[in-house]
Order: sequence, then C-alpha cells, then structure tokens
Amino acid sequence: MERDQHRRMVAFAADRLAEDLDTAKAAGHGVELSVAERSGPLTVGWTRLQEEGNVRLSYDVRFLNRFSPRTVRADIERKCRLLERGDEHDVQVLIQEWSDHHRFHPAWRLDPLPGHLLDRLNALRAEAEA
Repeated sequence: MERDQHRRMVAFAADRLAEDLDTAKAAGHGVELSVAERSGPLTVGWTRLQEEGNVRLSYDVRFLNRFSPRTVRADIERKCRLLERGDEHDVQVLIQEWSDHHRFHPAWRLDPLPGHLLDRLNALRAEAEA
C-alpha cells in the first residue's frame, strides 16, 4: 500500500473517531448521578431506567451499558491506539466500520472473509481453549 493512501486512511479514521467522541460527549449531557443513584440497581452509567412499564429492562440496561458515553470513549481510545501503532492492515480493518461514509474510498474496502461470522467466532473460541 502506498504511503499517501495509508495517511489518507489514518486521517479518515481520525475524523470519524473525533465525530464519535463528539457524539459520546453530547450523549453524556455532563449529568452526574447522585451517590444513591449510582448505587441503585438500575444505574446505567449516565442515566437510569424507570422500571415501570419497561418490559425489556435487562436488555435495555445491557444495551445502554454497551453504548454509554464512557464505553464509547474507551472504544475510541482503543481505536486511536491502533491508529497510533500505524500498522497498515490494522488501519484498513478499522475503517471498514465506516465503509458507508461518503468519504470512504472504494479501494479501501476489504473483501469479506468466507464462512459465517458465528462459525468463525466459534472456531476462534475453540482454538483459544485448545
């Protein structure tokens, strides 16, 4: 891969991560929970769910925990570390999540790997346990 293309991919990824960070900051609202709310059973990091009328409470809590501003910021930090390492393949894999963005160049697209994703994940688990 040519150096210019690699630099463009890194710049593209850095721009997307900055957008993600801005979104996480906006979603956090800067609201701090009280000590009582933080220790309550329905705490979700930056908000809490009202139990009444929420039939999917455990699903909602898991979803909100996974996509809380704090979790998103940690994900951005991890991706930023990958960019800083500068490995061309890592960068190319990383930017695939933004392949539908209008600035994503078609030459950056990776061909999908063969096999069903769940089968590939199970094979990875089995290999790690062996």
